[in-house]
Amino acid sequence: MRIGVVFPQTEIGADAGAVRAYAQRVENLGFTHVLAYDHVVGADPDAHRGWSGPYDVKSTFHEPFVLFGYLAGFTSLEFATGVIILPQRQTALVAKQAAEVDLLCGGRLRLGVGLGWNPVEYEALGSPSPTGARGSRNRSICFVDCGPNRRSRFTVPMSA
Repeated sequence: MRIGVVFPQTEIGADAGAVRAYAQRVENLGFTHVLAYDHVVGADPDAHRGWSGPYDVKSTFHEPFVLFGYLAGFTSLEFATGVIILPQRQTALVAKQAAEVDLLCGGRLRLGVGLGWNPVEYEALGSPSPTGARGSRNRSICFVDCGPNRRSRFTVPMSA
């Protein structure tokens, strides 16, 4: 069994030294991988009255591919995205970034992509939310193991 940790996006902040120390401690404790969530933008509670999401515009979210590139330089941890919100990114660019991270870290990336649930993020990008105007926790997630086992793709239906 392989046991990993979730990267504490909103708790760890922007201190690169803290990010490094966290990853090194995770590795020293024997965990095998780090999973990082993706959010492109946060909601401004002043502009979105009644916002009660788990993060807002003041929350720090490290970009997963950049984060993993940084961590790969000084750990042997595996990396997993949980999930990259694919409709908010250029698909070909995500494929290139994932392939590059996987190549440079020696096959240690597992890529998870999904639709996301937060309509505020789509509003900020000028796009309609694929989950509806109010958002939805019902979605599908696709995982691709880019690592040494090279497993095939599979889709897991998710519902809250």
